[in-house]
Amino acid sequence: MIKYIGSKRTLVPAILELIQRAGDFGSVLDLFSGTSRVGHALKRAGYRVLANDHNAYAHTLATCYVQADAEEVLADAAKLVAEFNTLPGEAGYFTDTFCVQSRFFQPKNGARIDAIREAIAAKDLKPELEAVMLVSLMEAADRVDSTTGLQMAYLKSWAPRASGDLQLRVPDVLPRATQGKGRAFCLDAVQAARDLTADVAYLDPPYNQHSYLGNYHIWESLVRWDKPEVYGVACKRVDVRERRSPFNSRPRVAAAMRQLLESLQAPGRRRLLQQRGLP
Repeated sequence: MIKYIGSKRTLVPAILELIQRAGDFGSVLDLFSGTSRVGHALKRAGYRVLANDHNAYAHTLATCYVQADAEEVLADAAKLVAEFNTLPGEAGYFTDTFCVQSRFFQPKNGARIDAIREAIAAKDLKPELEAVMLVSLMEAADRVDSTTGLQMAYLKSWAPRASGDLQLRVPDVLPRATQGKGRAFCLDAVQAARDLTADVAYLDPPYNQHSYLGNYHIWESLVRWDKPEVYGVACKRVDVRERRSPFNSRPRVAAAMRQLLESLQAPGRRRLLQQRGLP
């Protein structure tokens, strides 16, 4: 998976053990899903996972790793990976923004990213297959970037990996969990806590003043493909200045967490779900 601050890679076994020890549960709600590393592991363990994150790139990762099922998407994904790996580069927005105006990627790889992203858009794929292909591209780009893992800045000298050639791989999409099909949502965490229901809720909110949107703005632009205006040396999306989470604010985080926990315990949530046609 992509390099990510606060990754739970080494903690996943402990998280799984705690959930399994808590009781014989079938579903887990992950309210701040990020890369979906935890959700992916929970799905592998058989749980039905509801993954939520308000950033588009994280929602795409959850759609790939939690919602999409191998038996439905992997055959088509393998064919598309083979096809897109033969595409020549064609420089466009991504190359200009992240290879010329800034130095996150070498231009040869920026041009390949441009060409593949345009090809994905032109295919008009079904949402789950499109998410799998976007994750394949995101992870391929992550393997040839020139950062320390955050997109707040790039390295002054090229990272050795940046000289490699971008190559897509098929993501590790799992078969459907024994407890049922997972779902990915792109909601505010408090709204998700109010509207979604599961046996267990797993909470891993941001823990400092830096937003994940600012830390991973390139993935947001790559997924949305809205080619936004940018600012600063790092060429951040202009909406990084506007899309502020209370969980990144010391004065607001306590109230936000209190509201989140109250929403998880509020009565009548299952009735609301049924009215909206959600599982």
